[in-house]
Amino acid sequence: MKEYIKDIIEESLNDEVVVGNEWERLLSSLPTSEPNNSPTPKKEKTFLLALRYAAAIFIGFGISLATIFFIDQQNTTEPGIYKLVTLKGEKSYLQLPDGTKVWLNSCTTIQYAEDYGRSNRNIHLSGEAYFEVARNEKKPFIVKTNGIDVKALGTAFNISAYPEDTQLITTLFSGKVAVQPTLTKQQIMLAPNQVAIYYKSGNKIEVTPYDKKLFAQWRGGYLSFEMMYLQDITKLLERNYNVVFRYDNQKIKKFKFSGSFRNSEDLTQILNVIKTNTGIQYQATQDTIIIK
Repeated sequence: MKEYIKDIIEESLNDEVVVGNEWERLLSSLPTSEPNNSPTPKKEKTFLLALRYAAAIFIGFGISLATIFFIDQQNTTEPGIYKLVTLKGEKSYLQLPDGTKVWLNSCTTIQYAEDYGRSNRNIHLSGEAYFEVARNEKKPFIVKTNGIDVKALGTAFNISAYPEDTQLITTLFSGKVAVQPTLTKQQIMLAPNQVAIYYKSGNKIEVTPYDKKLFAQWRGGYLSFEMMYLQDITKLLERNYNVVFRYDNQKIKKFKFSGSFRNSEDLTQILNVIKTNTGIQYQATQDTIIIK
């Protein structure tokens, strides 16, 4: 297993780092025993070993390291669960055991079973992620969110499914996917360059053409808004800049704005552009932005 992980790292990094040195540094940095030298319980050893293997995959990708959890079930007849989390301002990448590649946007959580790829290929998502799915006609790849299930075989697509958002958005780039609300049996088949927008309040799906100005721009390092409500813009800024927005005037939330920015741009620069175009005022205090 160690050799398998090292092969993944070496293939991904090429000349970016010295793989052997990074591998040894990672393993040596993780705990191997209790401080009092008492015997380590078997489940804890399993957790530490799994954490080493999982963490090693993330070395040197040039994006933030997701927080990794391995949840061991009390009932040993059931598989454990892997849970990966990105915080505000973080983005991350991982490759699943079947070869499927996943990019995670900020404030995103995915979960999958320890036996993923053997009995099924089910993923649970809260947040936003881009998937390049390894083809397996016998085992469809299924992403479950709080509102919709998305089923694919071998394809590339993006899902935005943040719990606080009013819409769940599936954007298809290649292949085919089936989008199905969990509350109904209605199923929508998407073709490449189509977007399925699921409205939580009305439990309905709308299919529109893909517009690169609106959807899945985060992977290219952009924040793009097209006549978007200010309250939705500030949600995106909160996730990407680790700040909190407060509104003195609630009516301002319904102001609309269009624009495109690099993720690397300073938040003050973005707010000043919005201020110039909408007439809002703002005050920054540490990590809180008050809109007036």
